[in-house]
Amino acid sequence: SKPSNAEIMALNETALLFKSNLFKLQVDELLAETLVAPNTKETRGLDAALKQIRDVLLSLKPVSEMPVDAASKVVRKLGHECDGLLSIPFPDPAPPAGMAIKLGFRPPSLVNVAGSYALGMAARTRSGFNVDVIAQMPSELFQERDHLNMRYFYKRAFYISMLFNGLKRSAISESFDMTVDCLRNDLRLPVVTLRPRSDIRQLAKLNCTVRIVPTIASDTLSLHRMGAGRNSIRPSFLIEGASDEDGLPATPQYNAALSADALVVTHMSYLFETTSVCADFARAAALLRIWHGQRSMRGRKIGDQKLSGGRINGFVLTMVLAWL
Repeated sequence: SKPSNAEIMALNETALLFKSNLFKLQVDELLAETLVAPNTKETRGLDAALKQIRDVLLSLKPVSEMPVDAASKVVRKLGHECDGLLSIPFPDPAPPAGMAIKLGFRPPSLVNVAGSYALGMAARTRSGFNVDVIAQMPSELFQERDHLNMRYFYKRAFYISMLFNGLKRSAISESFDMTVDCLRNDLRLPVVTLRPRSDIRQLAKLNCTVRIVPTIASDTLSLHRMGAGRNSIRPSFLIEGASDEDGLPATPQYNAALSADALVVTHMSYLFETTSVCADFARAAALLRIWHGQRSMRGRKIGDQKLSGGRINGFVLTMVLAWL
């Protein structure tokens, strides 16, 4: 019978792009074995768990704003009740005594699955794959100058404590082991990590890790104040009696960490748009992630210590591919 238009296009693609039928078959087989797509029979249990996690996060009770010491006592009390987190994972330096900052909690204004799994480009590796769930912190928890002197990261740390203990008190803890890890090995960016328990077979065989990542809306804080050349850590915050007037050094890594939290939804929207206009973008991004993993760029462990693989990760590579 006469070949269809789709078959003719596939033959032309093989001849022009792959140069070899064998190479194309190898790529197709690799992707078939490694790609993990949502809303399939294989991921039915995971998708149900993600919906359950979303419902729990949106139903958490608010906590009025209070000083750091009082907030620490609230976390300790909740942690004792649910065998959860007993202290707030503040970054270094921790809030100084008497710092004029109030920590409060409201349920997330937005909870969505993000990252490679949501985009259909999650690829299995030897260590499994990650599923990121963003929990957008409400704007009313922040003030105009919270980008300064670690204030944002202190509020974020308290927020992650409340998310952790809220999940720990729910039925989610029956299916997942929970810990607090650091995104990109950055102590300023704690995330809740959930790994399926070994006795939950449908989830455990996927070998996935769910990460709850707090974010903020892009208009919560002024992004123009967080440029690479701006200073966000005043000398007087670090050294008592230091002057804040002369030649403030730039804090690009600090600013980038905060800006990244504010731009998660913007970046995801851009990647979704790219995926919709380029049918093979997800497959190409998955291949790039597999290559990245095979080149040992994800980081490695020596004993119990995890060594960073650098700032180049799957997300960065996917964004670069989308810009090409």
